[in-house]
Amino acid sequence: MKTIKIMCFTAVLFLFFNCENDYNTNQLVITIDAVIQKTDSINVYYTRSNSIDFTDTQSFWIKVTGNKKNQNIQIIFPDSILPKQIRLDFGRNILQNDVVLNKMDFNYKNNSFSVKGKEIFYILRVDESNTIVDKLNGSIRRKTPKQIKGPSLYPQGDKLFNRLNELYSEK
Repeated sequence: MKTIKIMCFTAVLFLFFNCENDYNTNQLVITIDAVIQKTDSINVYYTRSNSIDFTDTQSFWIKVTGNKKNQNIQIIFPDSILPKQIRLDFGRNILQNDVVLNKMDFNYKNNSFSVKGKEIFYILRVDESNTIVDKLNGSIRRKTPKQIKGPSLYPQGDKLFNRLNELYSEK
């Protein structure tokens, strides 16, 4: 009986440690290290081409629990979706403070790349019609405090497109 318990315990530990942070899947996983102080959502838009013609049919929402400290927010695309361009709309909570973006990790199978600090704004640009950016501290906020639409990040030309294509290619 003791041997069976030890074997079960070992099996559970094996599964636990092998499943954590396993990016060797057919899913694109984006992890955003950010400070989002109030509970909100991120609307993730994507296209499967170089186009930045984003539509609601190619989008989904990620709920974010507010925290005054850094947190890792994971955006996991389904197996069947390999986006070529991505847009991020940071919420509808008009009481949201500045969102501070520290780092973004992009993982697909055994490939990955990271952008941090000012590098984020090399591959993504702010939607100037509704967003103010402070590149020194990586913060974005609404242009007008009472506007419904939160700050938005769009692809910066072909920079994100090229990085994602490199990520998907078998090396």
